[in-house]
Amino acid sequence: MKSSPRQRLYFVLATSVFVAQVIVAVLAKPSFPLTVFGDSVPCVLLLLAILAAWENFRHSAGILPIFWKLFVVGLMFFLSSQIYWFYYDWRQLTTAPSVITGDTLSLVAHIFFLSALALRPHSAAAGRNLRLRVMDLLLLSVWWLSLYAYYSLPWQFGGHDLSLYTPSYYLLALIQHMVIIGALIVLAARGSGPWHRLYMGFLVAFGCLAAGNLLLNLTIDSGAYYAGSLYDTPFIFGIYLFIPSAGFGPDLQPRPDSKPNRELIQNVWTARVAMLGILSLPVVALVGLYQRYLPADVVAFRLRLVFGAMFVLVALVYAKFNLLARALNDLVQLTRDSIENLNSVQRQVTQSEKLIALGRLASGAAHEISNPLTAIFGYSELLTDIPTLTPDDQAKAQLIQQQVHQAQAAVNSLRNSLRQNPSPTFVIDKNPGS
Repeated sequence: MKSSPRQRLYFVLATSVFVAQVIVAVLAKPSFPLTVFGDSVPCVLLLLAILAAWENFRHSAGILPIFWKLFVVGLMFFLSSQIYWFYYDWRQLTTAPSVITGDTLSLVAHIFFLSALALRPHSAAAGRNLRLRVMDLLLLSVWWLSLYAYYSLPWQFGGHDLSLYTPSYYLLALIQHMVIIGALIVLAARGSGPWHRLYMGFLVAFGCLAAGNLLLNLTIDSGAYYAGSLYDTPFIFGIYLFIPSAGFGPDLQPRPDSKPNRELIQNVWTARVAMLGILSLPVVALVGLYQRYLPADVVAFRLRLVFGAMFVLVALVYAKFNLLARALNDLVQLTRDSIENLNSVQRQVTQSEKLIALGRLASGAAHEISNPLTAIFGYSELLTDIPTLTPDDQAKAQLIQQQVHQAQAAVNSLRNSLRQNPSPTFVIDKNPGS
């Protein structure tokens, strides 16, 4: 692994922090200082993970910089969530802030992680149609956050029992983790070399995050949890694994796909999933409208949320269609330019064939003309050698020789021209429309 010196330093620091967390969790008793220490450990590890992934910005090529930047943004949102929970536990002495901020930041962070993986950075063709894929990812992100708001927020903003909010958030977070884990399983199975190790590292990391998050939720509900305990260890270990995984960055290089048109298939499926998500929102709203025993303000909140989300999604769909229309116009113009270039090439090929035929004809004619001229010249020399020939006839014979010399010079010039240019050439425009 060709990790940079800074990445190795971050790995050593992260290992020390993780070992310290385990030791403190085993030896320390529940207390407020333990709570502060336990909440600070994920923040420190996430900061080290951000720094380790940041190092890969200058060791990347192709789509890799975008992949690492999306991953770093996800880590930043994740860090913001953990900082908020640190603040939450610290302020719990006097007041209890809303849990929605921390939960939302965590969900948004995992959306960026999933977006980074959806780029398929190991593929050399992954950068094509990037704007359309960004629109699909925006559609999926708005859809996912709309589901979270639909099932969770009414119980918090409506002043209802928070216990009705918690199960919905737990379920959505678990589904989000499972989607990321499923994507990593597919990518790890298809990857090889450093890519396989990277995806396997992320797979174990998100697996620990999912299991640790589920364990924390269950122990919190049962009342057995306290911050800084061993219950935090699986979750913290998942964060810790981000640092060694980022160390594979300098070894990564995009490679061609083994399956033809895999990138096109990926784009089609991404668009289908995005459209399916959009169409599911009205169905969800219709089911919730006829759900029994729901407070009226919850139903009203959900309906307003669905209408607002559909408005945003329609705007994104319109923007996507606009991009598709532009891309289609560019393809049509490129096709027109290609056809014009092809017609020009055909005309040049036709003209070339005519010139080649004419050259062959001229070459044959020069050969056929050269033989009689040689005979004429020889006979004219014989005429000048006849002693009985009159001076006037000798002058005419010499004039014949001069004319033969001129004709032979013309034939030789034609032959030299044909030797220097055996076939006419033509130029093909390799960049039509430019």
